[in-house]
Amino acid sequence: MDRDSIFTTLSQLENNVRLHEGIYGIIKFLAVIDRYPNSSMINLSKEAGFPIPICVAIRNELAKIGWCSRESGGTEITELGTEVLSKLGKFNESFSCIDCNGSGLKLSLENYKDSLIQIRKFTDMRGPPNTVIDQSFATTETSLVRVLTMGDNYDLFHGSYALIGDSDLTCIPLALFSNSKSRVVVFDIDTRIRDIIDCANKKLKLNIEFVEHDLRKNIPEEYKNQFGCFVTDPPYTINGLNLFISRGIQLINDTQGGVGYLSFGSKPPQDQLQIQKNLSKMGCLFTHILPRFNEYVGAQKLGGVSTFYRLQILSDAEPLICTDYEGILYTGERNPTIRAYQCKNCKIMIEVGQGNNFVTIEQLKEV
Repeated sequence: MDRDSIFTTLSQLENNVRLHEGIYGIIKFLAVIDRYPNSSMINLSKEAGFPIPICVAIRNELAKIGWCSRESGGTEITELGTEVLSKLGKFNESFSCIDCNGSGLKLSLENYKDSLIQIRKFTDMRGPPNTVIDQSFATTETSLVRVLTMGDNYDLFHGSYALIGDSDLTCIPLALFSNSKSRVVVFDIDTRIRDIIDCANKKLKLNIEFVEHDLRKNIPEEYKNQFGCFVTDPPYTINGLNLFISRGIQLINDTQGGVGYLSFGSKPPQDQLQIQKNLSKMGCLFTHILPRFNEYVGAQKLGGVSTFYRLQILSDAEPLICTDYEGILYTGERNPTIRAYQCKNCKIMIEVGQGNNFVTIEQLKEV
């Protein structure tokens, strides 16, 4: 195949898949298959930075034209696919650090085995995530490594930390590794998190505060401008990110500024650009970006990973949302899906989704 015919084929594939990243997104995915032969779809998704459904769609289209194949061990590039890549470029090697997975952090969790055991006792208490509010639990290792990374960045000296939603229980390693006089406050609507924090406080002699708060509502006045650092893993929507970062800015001391840590999954380029514009408009400066840093239990649509950002919050930062919020927030509200399930016993069909008696299949299973 010559380059013209290759690009004609790629253009057809782009129309079939409707990939926001365009033709070069498809080329990248083919190169990922070549670089990591026989990889699972989850690993291909992590490396390519595309959601798993998109990766499956691209793989299926590439397989139809013989550029890759589905094997028992995973996806593999074909001889024709290799020929295509050789016509487009000749170098496809990875130099990412195997030890740190490209994060730049030389960190052995073996040295923190006792801490992991301590923290896991509490993360195992969480039960199933509440997918209605976009909960997806980070692994225990991720919660710990977030805090260790904050320490690497000299951010365990702030003395006051706000966690804007904390189903990951990052507050526990944060309280363990920060100064005993530090203030750690969790703002969350899920009272299960409150109960676990109460238990951790008693057993580990910590002083984590829990504020039961719907983040759609404005931050209570007594907490505004009181913190040096916030940590958040917001709902997977632009509105969710805007709201949670806005609440974080309200909490940061407005005379000194501070630091924010944001965990968020990959988005299409136009969405990612809008996110950067919004953060810049609010007065948040990216200082560190660590792709594929956060790992989650489940969240397979996102490949089970997300990016970890460090944000410098300038002293004149202004939230985009500084009052109560009534708009769309969660993915289920933005793209509502109604599914029908049939009871095995009585054969009645039951609809599950927004606006029904059961919003999630997990709620239906509990009946």
